[in-house]
Amino acid sequence: MKGKIEMELTEGIYTLEGNKFYVDGKKFYIRERKKDLEKKPKFYLAHISPNNFQYISSLFPAGSKGKYNFDYQQELFELELLEGEGKAVLKKIEAISEVETA
Repeated sequence: MKGKIEMELTEGIYTLEGNKFYVDGKKFYIRERKKDLEKKPKFYLAHISPNNFQYISSLFPAGSKGKYNFDYQQELFELELLEGEGKAVLKKIEAISEVETA
């Protein structure tokens, strides 16, 4: 089945296995772009299943090494990769509002 799969990202601490981690049984990969693109970060997040590849978001460096921000389904998340501990920490930062209010 090709196409977009609707899924929810749940905050939590997940086991990091190299460049992948699982959220509710779904496999997520931290991938490196094949080409350096001037306006795109080096890494991105993708969901990969046997019959489907879904690009999630660019991973924007957020201060310290291994910490990234990304957006998914109108929400802003922080992903921290604790490689020494083998953990991926996923936190929801905020919902992205469609309309700016003064």
